[in-house]
Amino acid sequence: MIETILEYLLVFCLCATAGWFIEVVYRGIRHRKAVNPGFLVGCSLPLYGVGGVILYFLSGLKLRFCPNEAVRVALILLMAALVMTLIELCGGFISVRFFSVRLWDYSDEWMNFKGLICPKFSLFWTLICAAYYFLLYPALHGLAVRVIELPLLIFGVGLYAGVFIVDVFYSLGLMKRIKAYAAELRTRINLEQFKTTAREYVKRATGRRHAGFDFHRMMSRYLNDLREYRGMPAQPGDAEGKGEREKEK
Repeated sequence: MIETILEYLLVFCLCATAGWFIEVVYRGIRHRKAVNPGFLVGCSLPLYGVGGVILYFLSGLKLRFCPNEAVRVALILLMAALVMTLIELCGGFISVRFFSVRLWDYSDEWMNFKGLICPKFSLFWTLICAAYYFLLYPALHGLAVRVIELPLLIFGVGLYAGVFIVDVFYSLGLMKRIKAYAAELRTRINLEQFKTTAREYVKRATGRRHAGFDFHRMMSRYLNDLREYRGMPAQPGDAEGKGEREKEK
């Protein structure tokens, strides 16, 4: 039991981190600037971590009812692509429904569904799943099943999991503040646009250019100043933005 938990935790850690780097590169090429994707502070994207764990499980299925290996592989890749699209839909729905925040927006894409999924990115998921199965899975499986034999790797997985949990709770605090702001304006927030607006605002206010990876402090400062400007009641976390302004003075 412990071996299995460590095995899947390792897969989650590696895939969440790899997904973060993929998104940084993709968005860097698309927007010509380096930004921290998602809503966590650290280099981790839970969507990729959860997806990686599910792909890891699917890749190991024998599917003995399949007539040959080609059919088995095709069926695994089809299931993987559908599951990844479903995870993306669920993750996007939860962020919009419970936090009034859009983590991504495919509204301009062909045949999109509520701006959360679309055929174009489902195709990307299919290609990623194929690369995962043919290129990554054999080596990943060989390492994951041996994690119990490597104390240093166990320590690394435990450390990663601890930092990840702290990061999630810290980041959810910021998401709740954004949700409160969105509720007062009776709107929904596009996270990427909000990051850009916050970065430009802080740059004008401080005269300094902030890195795209430091969006938590930028957004905290921006939210705090917006609330003061609109005369809104203070929210938990506003003191953080106030402290940043006092340091700048």
